[in-house]
Amino acid sequence: MNPDAATTPPVDKPEKAKKEKKEPTVRRSKFAEIYPDDAAVEVLVEKNPKKEGSKAHERFKLYKKGGTVKDFIDAGGTYQDIAYNVGRQFIKVG
Repeated sequence: MNPDAATTPPVDKPEKAKKEKKEPTVRRSKFAEIYPDDAAVEVLVEKNPKKEGSKAHERFKLYKKGGTVKDFIDAGGTYQDIAYNVGRQFIKVG
């Protein structure tokens, strides 16, 4: 053991600079440009095509309320949901 170790004062570590908290950014999909917020959403199928009990099934129910793309997104849907369902002709946006 080093005899000087007991008498050596501890070295102060510099405090880490605190990062400023940034406002959360809303991540918009590339599909957001394709499907404007004010575009109406129309369901083209009678029965929910998603697997019952799945999250996708619950989100598809949001279309039944009617409204716009923004209404669907605000209720918890995603632009990817819209793109997928338009591609499968489950819904129509316009």
